[in-house]
Amino acid sequence: MIVVSDTTPLSELSKVGKLDLLQAVFGRVIIPQQVYEELTTGNHPAVLAVKSALLLEVRSISNNQLIEQLQLETDLDLGECSAIILTEELKAEQLLIDEKAGRKVAISRGLPIIGLVGVIILAKEQGLIDNVKNILDDLMSKGTRISPKIYDYALITAREILG
Repeated sequence: MIVVSDTTPLSELSKVGKLDLLQAVFGRVIIPQQVYEELTTGNHPAVLAVKSALLLEVRSISNNQLIEQLQLETDLDLGECSAIILTEELKAEQLLIDEKAGRKVAISRGLPIIGLVGVIILAKEQGLIDNVKNILDDLMSKGTRISPKIYDYALITAREILG
């Protein structure tokens, strides 16, 4: 399965030491060069995790003008645009993206998307983790925004609370 990721899911999983969940769920994840540069700049917890992650494959996009055009049309950031374009270029089965505006553009282009919470639910369904709640709580304690609606949805889907 070919999975392309935007910056946020990788940086958020890195904050809580769970970047390895992506490898467990998907095998490998492809990121555009632009996302790699976003993740490895500064002193974010993702810097070391991403540089040492064997699951990540960094790819260049063949036509950077497509990224510039998408940025002009949508006002999305460079990482989101490059992840969308790379997903299209590779005909990937999943685009891992969390930001609402980026998800909306990806859906409008017919791309299959999954978010950070979706990956955590998949990990539980595959028996890779015991519960979703602890990871979500850990993410939120480190500043990840998860709406109450998505939080409840995740716990109901993971059968950790009754709907």
